[in-house]
Order: sequence, then C-alpha cells, then structure tokens
Amino acid sequence: MRNGPSRILQTITRILVAFTICSVISFSTTASAATTLIPLIPNFPLIDCNGNGVEDTDDITNGTSQDCNTNGVPDECDITDGTSQDCNSNGIPDTCDISAGTAKDCNGNSIPDTCELLAGGSDCNSNNIIDSCEVLLLGATDCNNNLIPDECDIDCDSNGTIDDCEIAADATKDCDNDGTLDLCEYSTEYGGDAALDCDSSGVLDSCQISADPSLDCDSDGILDSCETDTDSDGTINDCDPDDDNDGVADGDDSAPLDNTQCRDADGDGCDDCSSGTDNPASDGTDTDGDGQCDAGDDDDDNDGILDGADTNSLDPNICADADGDGCDDCAVGVDGFGPLADNDVSNDGTDTDGDGACDASDTDDDGDGVADGDDSAPLDNTVCRDADRDGCDDCSSGTDAPNNDGADFDGDGLCDSGDPDDDNDGALDGADSDDANANVCSDTDGDG
Repeated sequence: MRNGPSRILQTITRILVAFTICSVISFSTTASAATTLIPLIPNFPLIDCNGNGVEDTDDITNGTSQDCNTNGVPDECDITDGTSQDCNSNGIPDTCDISAGTAKDCNGNSIPDTCELLAGGSDCNSNNIIDSCEVLLLGATDCNNNLIPDECDIDCDSNGTIDDCEIAADATKDCDNDGTLDLCEYSTEYGGDAALDCDSSGVLDSCQISADPSLDCDSDGILDSCETDTDSDGTINDCDPDDDNDGVADGDDSAPLDNTQCRDADGDGCDDCSSGTDNPASDGTDTDGDGQCDAGDDDDDNDGILDGADTNSLDPNICADADGDGCDDCAVGVDGFGPLADNDVSNDGTDTDGDGACDASDTDDDGDGVADGDDSAPLDNTVCRDADRDGCDDCSSGTDAPNNDGADFDGDGLCDSGDPDDDNDGALDGADSDDANANVCSDTDGDG
C-alpha cells in the first residue's frame, strides 16, 4: 500500500520524538525519563473523508474517487461538506461540469444554466435560455435594460414597444407615474376601466384633478362634471346646499332631489314647493277657493259631500244620489263653490209630473201613461201617440185614452180632428158651411 500523507506525517513525527527521547537519556542518570516520554509519541489517524478505509489520496490516485478541482479531497466529499455544489446531483461539482463543458454557464455565475432554470431562473419565453444570457450574449432586444427580452415585457397597447420604453420616450403617456400607460388604464379596448376617464377626455381623471383640484369639489377623486347635478346649477349635489334649487336647504327639504316637494310650512295640507319653488301662497290648486289647497281640503268643491264619497270631487253639481232617485243630489245646487252645501235630495233635478221621481230616472216624465221611449212628447201629457189611428192624439185628455182622445160630433168613432165629415151629413167639412150641423151643409144647386 502506498504511504499517504497521514502515514508519512506519523513516521516523521515518531522519528523526531524518538530522537528527543534519546537525547534526554544521554543526559540522564536513569532511564526513567525515557520511559516517561515514550507515551508522547502521537498516533495520527487516516485521512478518509468518505469512510471507505482508504486514505483519500489513495482513493484519488487509484481512481476510486475523482478530484476534478485538484484540491486533494475526493469530489464526493467536497459535495457532501458543501465545499462544492452539485445542483444536478450527478456527483460532479458544478464548477467541474462547467469547466469540462458538460454544463453551460452563460452568465458566468458558476451555476449550470439547467439548474438555474429548474430553480425558477428567469426564462420568460421558455426557450431554455436564461433571459440575461439571451440579452447579453444573443442580442435579444431589451430597450429598458432590465436583462429581460422585450418580447416578455409589458406592451399593454400591443404597438410593438414595451410600456417602459414608451413612457421613457414620452412621460406624458403616464401622467400618474405608476409605470402603466394611461391609455391602458382607462381604455376598455386594452382592458382598462372607462370610469378612470369619466369625461372621455383622454386624460385620467386623477391627473386632471391633480392639475386643478377645483375640478373635484368634494375631493372624492371623481370629476365634478361626471357627478350628479340635479338642478343643473353648475354645482354637484355633494357640494350644493340646495340640490333641487327649490329654495329650501337640503337639510330642511323632505325631498331634496325633487323641486316640487319640500315641506308644508303653512300647514294647509299642500307642499309649499308644489309650484316648483318654495311658495306657500301658491302651493297647489284650491278648486273651491276656500283657502285650503285641494290636497289638504276634504271637500274640494265645497258641495257638502266629502271627497271620498263624492262621485266628482271637483264639480259642486255632481256628488251622489243618496235617495236613489236617479238624480244627482247636487244637480240643482245652491251656491256652486260657495260655502253652502249643494246636496239636497229633495231638490235634485226636474220632476215634470211631480211624482217624486226626477225626470232623469222617471220612465214617464209627463205622467201620461206612455213610457218616454214611446211618447212623441215625453214632457207634455197631452201629446204622446195615436195608437188607434183615429187622427187624434191618445193623450189629448191628459192621459193615454184612445177612446177619449177628442170630440166625435157624429159619434162615428172618428174624432172630429181626424173625421173628414164631422156631422156626417155627406158634405165634407171643407165644403160644409156648418160641419157641426147635419142639417146645414151647402147649396150646390144654387136654389137658395
């Protein structure tokens, strides 16, 4: 077996100790000193980092172990104690893999590229080339010098120029300095939020406000021009003390966004702003002019019938028919919109025949016995019809009586008004000198 460094060192040390002992004995009168010094001779152990019972140098010499970096220590021991890295676990220190050309190290950081990639190293385009090497060694475009190929950097508007470089060339494209093109922040075409440029001016609202804070009176980050201004007075609601411009402050206004509603300060039952502005004196229609607007008046037309029971609460001549006679109790009335009640069931419409049923509900208004629908003169009891066709109105007597509908001088069944010869003397009435005397008629032969 070849003598390794540990054996050589042990042999040399023992020789030196033996020499020292001999020197001591030569000057001593007894041998006890020598006996005392013999245990001082050291016994050096083998240098065997891999614990295989073979001196490390022997392992290296006979090829049992490799020592690629020629530091006198087997590679496997360098790897185990951390002196060398072996990221790909091939039993060869990374530096040796690299120097032997079995592993690439494009960026010269002594770590094989494959290990960098597996550990999450930057390879944005997944071409198995570390980004920095692609830029530095292969000439990939990197306009912002961040060692990442431009093809992997953000180009939100897809115009072929990454955002960083667009902004570097023209800072106005990123007015809020957040590193993102303004266009991509507010344009929905590029995934932006249109609300960030609410007035569609092409400038972020936040930048407009930064340049002129007066554009955002309530400091909520939204341009006033994009917020609600109910009364269009140029001041948005959030900053306007009277949003609907009705003259009543929002805090006192029951409906601050409706200029026709606000309050009823005069207690008349009508909203003081019903006219569109605060005006208690003209706050709603007062049909009967009694000082109470209709909305607060329980009898709008002042006819004596409350609105809830009134068939027409705005007309004093129409209200109800409490007696069911078919005539409106207010048909005649008293004083219209005046203070007196207009409902009077005993005087609620014309009753031609005085039978207690007003004409509007009476089927025979004149009481002649002939229904109005069959009566030629429904309001005249002496005129109705001539059912027996005797030439006389059946009601000439004041009631429907065909057998007593007029004088019949000659009793022939034809009333005189329909009889062409009333006295039945043979001479027609038109030629009869006395058509009411059967003995007097005419002198046709002129004999006197």
